[in-house]
Amino acid sequence: MVSPGRGITIKVGLSRISVALHEEGRILRMRTRKTPPPGEAAQLLPFFSGLWPDLSEKDLSAALVCVVPDLSGPVSTLWKERSGQLPEHFNLSGAPFAVGYRPPEKLGADRGAAVWGVLVRFGRALGSAFMVADFGTHTVTTVCCGGRLLGGAILPGLFLMEGSLGAGRVDLSGGGRLLDRERLTQCRALGRSTGDSVFSGVVLGSVLAVEGLGRRAEEELGVPLRLVLTGGLAPVVAPLFRSEALANRQAVHYGAWSFLSGNRDRFPES
Repeated sequence: MVSPGRGITIKVGLSRISVALHEEGRILRMRTRKTPPPGEAAQLLPFFSGLWPDLSEKDLSAALVCVVPDLSGPVSTLWKERSGQLPEHFNLSGAPFAVGYRPPEKLGADRGAAVWGVLVRFGRALGSAFMVADFGTHTVTTVCCGGRLLGGAILPGLFLMEGSLGAGRVDLSGGGRLLDRERLTQCRALGRSTGDSVFSGVVLGSVLAVEGLGRRAEEELGVPLRLVLTGGLAPVVAPLFRSEALANRQAVHYGAWSFLSGNRDRFPES
């Protein structure tokens, strides 16, 4: 582990890889790129060799959160060549919450890191129960209650949903960008064209799905859940939620940093 100071967190997702430089609990810099196709890990060499030309990563400790198994080894090797040491692979053995997921080892590392990061960033503002909604390649909800990570739901992400409509052969978006911020302010349930209908179904439908899943989880648990949004698309969809939500786009990186730096603040159980 490292003492509070500088360190690196690396997230390898299905669609993007991001590297964050932390100092005293803050993210100072970030770099991102697309995740390479299977068998093409060599594409990552220029990315890791030129992260920040004005900064030496030599001897900087790092934590790796990877959900792409075939990239775990290559990324670890690339970081060792850059810093002189292998990254620590994120795990929940020292997490400040228990894991009720079954089996525990099948819980995605990004989900565990997101919960840890949300806990560290928001602390007791979360209350005793909350749901993290991660808007990335997939839209993933994860519920914690009474100090235990219980589980949640996994949906196709916004771009996956858009690409599946029309069997991926037809441009149903009207030629515009799906997540154009100006267009989001005009999002309505009643789409008045095919493109607007797709937009409403994908974006507003995902938002309503998350809200509905939260309500159903509240019914199953018998307690209210505080909603927290994270992931690359969180700032884009946040204004569409009717329920009050906390938001932190980089919860996974903050969770990985807490793992690396030894932050074990306990989950508020009551």
